[in-house]
Amino acid sequence: MNLFREQKLSQAASDLMRFDEDSIRKVVAAQRLADPNVWLADPERYEKNGRLLRDSESPRMLAYSKTDRILYATDGCNSCSRRISMDLEFLPAAELKDLAEKNELRLELLEKLVGLL
Repeated sequence: MNLFREQKLSQAASDLMRFDEDSIRKVVAAQRLADPNVWLADPERYEKNGRLLRDSESPRMLAYSKTDRILYATDGCNSCSRRISMDLEFLPAAELKDLAEKNELRLELLEKLVGLL
């Protein structure tokens, strides 16, 4: 798991992160697709000032499968997937911004995921 920013998490927050990862893996398995190659989570959306955050207003974990060109996201309550028309790392900046806006993703989180590819 790659982190958007370095932050030490409590065991409870780490457990929530694993729960979100499992949620995405269930979506992948249900669709019988390849496991994501890259994972990214924002620890600040799991725990802030010692307070555990059970869910988030926007996706706090993203995953991407290069094999299937599918982007996965979860906010702690819901997980979803979106097929991308071309390899995410080659998507022009304007289309990346449009993808973020249309899917209510934080652009900086999506850009960090692309940077990891």
